[in-house]
Amino acid sequence: MTINNLKMGLIISAFLGVAISYSDFYLFHFILAMSAMVIFYKFKQNEFCINIGIFKKNYVKTLVAILFWYMLSVLWAPNFDLALKYIFYIFCGLAITLSFISFSSNIKNLNQIFYFLSLFIIIEILISMIESFTSFRMPISSYSQIASLFGKNPVNFSEFGNIFIYSSLGPPTGFRWNTNDLAISMVICLPFFLCSKKTILKFFGILSITTIIIMTASRAVFLAMLLVYALYLLLIKKRVGTLSLILSFTLSIIWAMFQLSESENPRINELANSVEALVLFLSGDVDIGGSIEWRRELVDNGLKAFYESNGLGLGAGGSVANQQIIGPVDGRFTSMHNFWIELLVEGGVFVAIATLIWISSMTLNLFFISRTSKDAMLKYYSQSLFLSLTSFIPAAIAGSSTIYFFPMWIMFGFAISVILIAKREINY
Repeated sequence: MTINNLKMGLIISAFLGVAISYSDFYLFHFILAMSAMVIFYKFKQNEFCINIGIFKKNYVKTLVAILFWYMLSVLWAPNFDLALKYIFYIFCGLAITLSFISFSSNIKNLNQIFYFLSLFIIIEILISMIESFTSFRMPISSYSQIASLFGKNPVNFSEFGNIFIYSSLGPPTGFRWNTNDLAISMVICLPFFLCSKKTILKFFGILSITTIIIMTASRAVFLAMLLVYALYLLLIKKRVGTLSLILSFTLSIIWAMFQLSESENPRINELANSVEALVLFLSGDVDIGGSIEWRRELVDNGLKAFYESNGLGLGAGGSVANQQIIGPVDGRFTSMHNFWIELLVEGGVFVAIATLIWISSMTLNLFFISRTSKDAMLKYYSQSLFLSLTSFIPAAIAGSSTIYFFPMWIMFGFAISVILIAKREINY
């Protein structure tokens, strides 16, 4: 097996994530271990000389600096075990991003990895659509009845105040284990359908992903999706033709659901009432399970600890450790449930500012490339990634923590690869 095959395997297995796993051990971890052994063997063959060129590339240096900062923070982190766990998460993410950058050294390889990722994205969309309208669940799903066979603890859907108050239909999870992670993954993928020149693919992607995000009932991601549509119309497409038609069709379906709320067909009836409950949730008339309240409490506790650290931050894993000391919010929540606040609380001012500059610079660069590149594929990638990165900023609030959310690290690797290739194009 060549190094490039291992890189490809690492990226694809990262996208699959928890979908192929037992307990906390993923297929990704197996391929990562294999890659480490092959790299060490090559390192030994080269008489322990290593090429560190990739670490000098634009945007990579910031990620490495952040990793070293978190490693240093072990000296003051409140819980050593949680600190090591958090650093391992960042290490895995960095391995994914670097593998993507290293593999995608030219437009041919970039197209190749995009093709394979596209296949798995379409598969996940199809699975998620089936989950949205039937009782089928992926074996590795928090709502699967057989999840325990894979070392997981499934949740009892009826224990939580969910939007499907009148329904036995649980929300979709796709490859992601939980609904919020699926929603974030979908909103990251949405721009690649929006910016596609293939009408059928565009129609399929917009309609399917909009439906899936609605069925997940993730308010932050729903708003991020609206942001994607707005930016697409204002900055990319600059006309409302095709998109208006698709959105009109989607709204017609939602309207039809309301009209069928008294249907004698039990499946249609429960779906229609689920959509009605969703509208109440998204409008703010219903706070499902007091989610806004306990999320605010988690943030308040984290910020208080951050102020007491004098801007240094609690260190790796510090937000969870701090909440464990105080006591879980609502009896079960210790994760920050706001990725950006988590970075500030744990990484301190240094990580917060470094991340802000890093993401802002990358987003602006992608927008510039989308306007200036003469390569059709680079233009398409940069447009899509500009929208993906922008939408990810509000969407990341939905997850408990995205530090171990592999599609985010794939997106980062993809974005950096496009910027590096476009830079070579300009220099050429």
